[in-house]
Amino acid sequence: MLRRLFALLPLLAALSAGAATYKSFWLTESVSGRTVGPIVSRPGNVFTVGGAQWRVRRCDGREIVFESVADNRTEGPYDLVEQRLLDLGPSAYVFTRITDFVGTDPGVDRSVVTQARRAAAPGGRAAAGGDRPQRWVLGPVPSTNPGAHRDAVKPWSLRPFSMAPTVAGFVDLYRSVEYDWSVSSVAKSHGSAIRLIRLGAEGEWNGFRAEAGLSFNGRASGALTADCLELSRLRLDDVDGWFATVGYDYGFVIDEGWSVSVGVQGSYESLSGGLSARTTRPSESAEDEGAGSSDAGGDEGEHVPSYGFHAWSGDLSFDEFRLTAAVGLRYDQWYWGVGAKFLIDCLADASTGEKIPVLDGSHELEAERSTPVSLLFQGWYSPDDHWVITGGLSLGSDTMLRIGGGWFF
Repeated sequence: MLRRLFALLPLLAALSAGAATYKSFWLTESVSGRTVGPIVSRPGNVFTVGGAQWRVRRCDGREIVFESVADNRTEGPYDLVEQRLLDLGPSAYVFTRITDFVGTDPGVDRSVVTQARRAAAPGGRAAAGGDRPQRWVLGPVPSTNPGAHRDAVKPWSLRPFSMAPTVAGFVDLYRSVEYDWSVSSVAKSHGSAIRLIRLGAEGEWNGFRAEAGLSFNGRASGALTADCLELSRLRLDDVDGWFATVGYDYGFVIDEGWSVSVGVQGSYESLSGGLSARTTRPSESAEDEGAGSSDAGGDEGEHVPSYGFHAWSGDLSFDEFRLTAAVGLRYDQWYWGVGAKFLIDCLADASTGEKIPVLDGSHELEAERSTPVSLLFQGWYSPDDHWVITGGLSLGSDTMLRIGGGWFF
């Protein structure tokens, strides 16, 4: 008796192990949505779809082959994964759902006919996008409530707009900011720009945004101030530095795919570069000559100071803080989106920390943005799962061309 029990143990273990590897799956006709399931992937099991009988000929857990009971024609192998499209006779089907088999007898037919429903595929970067591919999913279990078919009236509410959390790198191929420069009351100008290239990283999560990076290869577009008798050829070269920006945008959906946002951001930029100019200052040689002639017997009251043009150079330290308000309109779909944003500087403070010697004193170099508003156009495209390519074009206070790429979660 014991020998027979011990002999049956390996067989029972093999049967239980085999049962654990079986899968239960549901087949949905791709046009009508009519669904049959659950069907157990045990070889030899017979099921009926589309008015014809089929049996599972072979299944290893990853691939499955079907056989027609009527003429022994085979279909497959097919990958046993959800939403996989397959042919059974003249009709196309999809694996709507696949689960591990749970039960004691995988040979029993438990399949029933139900109706699947259409639903958008998950996983897009823009949760508000309505153009995602449709697929069949199992419908809810029918309710016994006779009023369950009626759609309840939903109260109106503001639906927040959200994007998938994203991290990306970017490069500003071109960036130009115009400033009004002045050296006290000596010289002024309007619209002389600092042009440079920026490289950085940015992140976005639940409306919060942040970016930081380095600036390099910068210079002024021309002379910072107009030439005059006291000061000329005031130029800025070899500009580099760093920048950081943090902000928050609250967005809400106004129509399918369309959204509006309002936000605020703070930015800080620190630059350094080399200044050069020709300035009018007292001529030391002329002063020495004048002093010598006065000692020789001339009248000191007749001494007139002499001035000349001298080359001057210095190091500029430029720091700017801005607090900016923004209003935006955008359109997003499952794998792409475009938008426009209007920005206005509510607070801007720029300091140079440099004084230029002119005549008998030193005068501070001051800067102020020529215009406080800018218009930003943005776009993104997802060429593959979780990857995103971004681009931006800004006009106004900041003239900028940006490209980037990153990953969304």
